[in-house]
Amino acid sequence: MKRPLVVLAIVVSCFVCSEVQGSSLFGKVVDVNSGDVLTISNLNRPVRVKLLGVDAPEMNQEFGDVAKKHLADLVLDKSVLVEYSGIAADSSLQGRVLLNNADIGAQMIRDGAAWFDATNMNRLNVSDRDVYKQSEQAARSERRGLWQAEYPMAPWEFVRAEALRRNPAASLKSISDAANIKPNRPVSELTNLTLMSAGVAAAPRPLATSVNSSDMASPGAGPPSGNWRRLRPAGANFSAFVPEDGKQTNIPVPFGENHVYMGRDGWSIYAITWVAAPTAGETDKDAIAASLTIFLEGVGRGFQDRSQLVGRPQSFVCELQNEKNISQGGYTGSEFDLSSCTIPARARAFTRVVDNLRQMYVAVAFYMQEDENVPRFINSFTIAPPQKSASRAR
Repeated sequence: MKRPLVVLAIVVSCFVCSEVQGSSLFGKVVDVNSGDVLTISNLNRPVRVKLLGVDAPEMNQEFGDVAKKHLADLVLDKSVLVEYSGIAADSSLQGRVLLNNADIGAQMIRDGAAWFDATNMNRLNVSDRDVYKQSEQAARSERRGLWQAEYPMAPWEFVRAEALRRNPAASLKSISDAANIKPNRPVSELTNLTLMSAGVAAAPRPLATSVNSSDMASPGAGPPSGNWRRLRPAGANFSAFVPEDGKQTNIPVPFGENHVYMGRDGWSIYAITWVAAPTAGETDKDAIAASLTIFLEGVGRGFQDRSQLVGRPQSFVCELQNEKNISQGGYTGSEFDLSSCTIPARARAFTRVVDNLRQMYVAVAFYMQEDENVPRFINSFTIAPPQKSASRAR
């Protein structure tokens, strides 16, 4: 029984690690704005991304156009994964950009096309930080790219010098602010929907009300193996039975909050996430597929990272399959049997657009061996009128 214990621990740690992990989103690179900024298309909306830990020469600086071209050669018109870990002052995402698991930021630094930006290094893990530092040291010693110059000027020094030239009386603080904000750059179009796979940290008491065994007496449902509650959050149009000792967290994103509930019972993990986000005109089917794909990819990356930490590296494979139409209550709904995934799963999702806001509800159960609670959880996840605030558990 050792292997199931290890695997379950990995899955749990994907959700309840001590740090809040960044969310992930996919997209095709449709523009390269500079040597450290690119634009991807995600859910048919442009999202600007600033390479985390990377500072390339400014576009009006020597080598700026070369750095931009080098980044374009690496990623333009290619699909990439962005590990989002923050939002910059200009509203662009800050994160690592991965192409076929290759870190593009580290590659830019290693090729001598950019500097390692230590101002944001606390957002990189220790391993990535070391890679970035060593990449710059290697590029310097081999005199690659911009390091061919005798005294290359760092981008932040160039920005400071330009600000002083334009306004010699400017204070150091205003110069620093000008370097960070860059207000002339367009603002990214971000939605909660693109950030659904944000990680989950330790959370306060869940928004749930207690239920007794009679509440579970639906046709074909036996008694639960542990203590379960009904989850019916205020303002949300769904209801589900969930493990009583689960955790809920509300993750701030640009347009509001992404809500996640996660619980464990026996060998199974149960997760629900719900958001409301501006619609870009996508179809309900596309929204469900994109949201579940993002969610599963986030879980997969967490699984792979944690499996390495426990000394048992393992890849995670999971694709949407075996779709069943479960539309109800004015919502488009789909259910998926993901039993062929590395960690078998069952999933349900409901969505509709109200007043130009897309409501999205997703439930996923991961299990080692499917017991009666897995179908009970999935089948109980249904559309229901929103609960009033007074019914929240205290």
